[in-house]
Amino acid sequence: MNNLKAYKIGFKGLSFGHHSFLLNVDRSLFDTFEQSEIHESEVKLSLDMEKGENMLVLDFAFKGWINLDCDRCLDAYRQEVDFSRRLFVKFGEEFAEQSEEVTIIPYGESHVDIAQYVYEFLHLALPIRRIHPDTAAHQPGCNPEMLDRFKGFMARTSQVDGSHDPAWEALKKLNFDSED
Repeated sequence: MNNLKAYKIGFKGLSFGHHSFLLNVDRSLFDTFEQSEIHESEVKLSLDMEKGENMLVLDFAFKGWINLDCDRCLDAYRQEVDFSRRLFVKFGEEFAEQSEEVTIIPYGESHVDIAQYVYEFLHLALPIRRIHPDTAAHQPGCNPEMLDRFKGFMARTSQVDGSHDPAWEALKKLNFDSED
């Protein structure tokens, strides 16, 4: 867990007001979590922390790239990231998560651990469809060998007409409109 030391932000002893931190989010963060879909990354995290008397306001700004596996050809590709999120940290009796944007830490704490939030924010920013971007010539950026295999498979399956498949004959005989 030493990989996560950089993500523990100390606020005890800091004056009230704004404080800025710059972190590099790389593979070491994602290797710490078992289910990470991100394998490599080069993301700069600019963190602005506003310290108040009863609360911290953390503004995260992510910019860089992450490596993902393409849903179509299964090769890795770079996905650009550029987004920001805000987190409110309140002080209370014990650790609790009030909502997506509000968390509570005990009064005696001197650091706020943002590793889990960085991990979650980056995963939530992933696109639903993860596919290589098209090339400059407007061609698919996917592995051409895999695309050819995929096209061959699709050609074979489209030659089989579902209406002649004997497995469907019994289902065609079912009558759902009868009142019996």
